[in-house]
Amino acid sequence: MRAFDFDQTIYKGYSYRDFCFFVTARKPWLALYLPVIIIIALMKLCRLISMKHTVEIILFPYLRFKNIDKYIVKFWDKKEKRIQQWYKDVHHEDDLIISASPKFFLEEICRRLGVKHLIATEIDRKTGKVVDPYCYRDGKWKRFKATFGEEAELDEYYTDTLRDEFMLNKAKKGFFVKKGVVTQVH
Repeated sequence: MRAFDFDQTIYKGYSYRDFCFFVTARKPWLALYLPVIIIIALMKLCRLISMKHTVEIILFPYLRFKNIDKYIVKFWDKKEKRIQQWYKDVHHEDDLIISASPKFFLEEICRRLGVKHLIATEIDRKTGKVVDPYCYRDGKWKRFKATFGEEAELDEYYTDTLRDEFMLNKAKKGFFVKKGVVTQVH
């Protein structure tokens, strides 16, 4: 099985951050939440708050309006072009996308790309809480094993960061993606 990180790997940029800007431009009242986001980001930088809690707090206002699913479709209508060409060239329908981005957000682009397998951060859309394990670093491997079984093997893994070591080290072949250039790291 081949697995791919999404942001900065398949998608040029950080998709959920781009989505937050996209929605804020259409719902300007969300800009009032910007001071909270800045404080939380600083707390994360100082390691005073976990990544999981950072995500929960930052996502909170974006889960509070009725038409979020319509905004997701509109976002991907506009931003689908940011899917990198190298991935389009090697895509197989049995690829796995595994990402820390919210699953409900990535489902639309996976459908458009014809990707059948998606493992991403599960968010309780009523409470805004991340469902454990958080699909980040070692949580990706835990979610992979929970989905495909303890005996499942990973043939290839593609990522933009060597901090994705848990997945890279489990794959038979690891690939690093930087600005659309794919380099095998092992």
